[in-house]
Amino acid sequence: MNQYKKLFNDSLIFAIGSFGSKLITFFLVGFYTYYLTKAQYGTADLLINTINLLLPIVSLSVSEGVLRFVLDSKSKKEQMSWLSVALRINLIGLAFSGVLLLIVYLFGLHWTISSSIGLLSFVLLTIQSFQLILMQYIKAVGKLKIYAANGIILSLLTLLFGILFFRQINNKLVAYFLSLVVANSFSLIFLVLNISWKDMFFKKSASSFQSKQIIKYSLPLIPNSAMWWILTTSSRFIMTFFLGVASNGMYAAASKIPNLLSVLGAIFMQAWQLSAVEQYHKKDAGLFFQKVFNHYSTFLLFSSGMILLFLDPLAAVLLSKEFYFAKAYIPLLLISNFFSCISGFFGTTYIVVKKTKGILTTSLIGAAVNLVGSLSLIPLIGINGASLASSLGFFIIFYLRKRQTNHLMDSQLTTGTMFLQLGLLIVQIMLKQWGGFSKIFLFTSQGLVIFLIVLIGLYRSNSGQKGALK
Repeated sequence: MNQYKKLFNDSLIFAIGSFGSKLITFFLVGFYTYYLTKAQYGTADLLINTINLLLPIVSLSVSEGVLRFVLDSKSKKEQMSWLSVALRINLIGLAFSGVLLLIVYLFGLHWTISSSIGLLSFVLLTIQSFQLILMQYIKAVGKLKIYAANGIILSLLTLLFGILFFRQINNKLVAYFLSLVVANSFSLIFLVLNISWKDMFFKKSASSFQSKQIIKYSLPLIPNSAMWWILTTSSRFIMTFFLGVASNGMYAAASKIPNLLSVLGAIFMQAWQLSAVEQYHKKDAGLFFQKVFNHYSTFLLFSSGMILLFLDPLAAVLLSKEFYFAKAYIPLLLISNFFSCISGFFGTTYIVVKKTKGILTTSLIGAAVNLVGSLSLIPLIGINGASLASSLGFFIIFYLRKRQTNHLMDSQLTTGTMFLQLGLLIVQIMLKQWGGFSKIFLFTSQGLVIFLIVLIGLYRSNSGQKGALK
């Protein structure tokens, strides 16, 4: 099969499997912003992001190890053994974390959140840690339909239980977390039912060698996860400190619409990693990489332009009146998400050539830039300071990875076309923000900008510089 056709087909399969759940989650934003105040939504967002930070730490990122080692397993028995090892390590990590969090709660955290919210947050952390392991196992053994169905089921249940609990429970934060706990519990049961009990509780004692192997593989992934957490989340805590929790609620609501771009990028990257490895030693690998990059960056910028073009109706549908003006922060967040997706594309090169240290070092530098930028810009220009700091952080990661990629390839991936198209998107943002234009002129001019972005991309798609990976 032609490599471009295969990449398209793989992307389509992953899109069918994950876009349904992402779409449901996307529309949940309007539901949550209707019931929660800005302060409540900001608090919920901080807690959810804290859970996301703790997940790889508590579980030692063994879910990633499950995927890696189960894929390499030569027998069903060996696959079961790796799952058993991961579950035991996760259980031990949760026990230690539970004790530690209880101490932290008793000596200070209770001043910030109620005991019910704290308990629900830890229960959610526990459920999701086991979910991640089982999902990666199911993916590794080839049960992709189950993997995809779980995402859709989880999102639907989150919506249904959200509707039920928000109407029945007066404390909306409790309703929010309870809906997540119950929905994730049913998701975990669904996963367990699709794994035999022997898989879950393999009787043979796991060897210490296996435990050491999976921990050795997974541990380096924890600091990288922390760096990405700093890039995507630390600014929210800084914003809460300087501007109050309500401002974080506005920022969290605004970020949901640009996150559509990240969803599209994540779907493509699942297929791209497979194709990049397969085409690694091919004669025309450099040309293939260049063409795919041109199409990918064009698609991302086209999608960004379309989000801007229909931003007002999107905001009206997805954001309640209290959060509607959060749309002012979306343009800069689109730039941030664009560079996040592009840096991910270049990050694949490290995986292909098995030099993953560059992923961590570039993420570390980008996180530092974002942290310093947030501390400097948020007190000066408010919420947009967080968006600008995030954009700078991801741009630095892209820049560093682009430079390092030049040393890993016989020929460079050219990005001149991408920057020309990005310049057009910035023109569209300026038109959007400027004001004073009639609606017809504004819509037409934005449409023209989007057309030029696509036209330039199509014109340059067949002029990639030929080369090959070393």
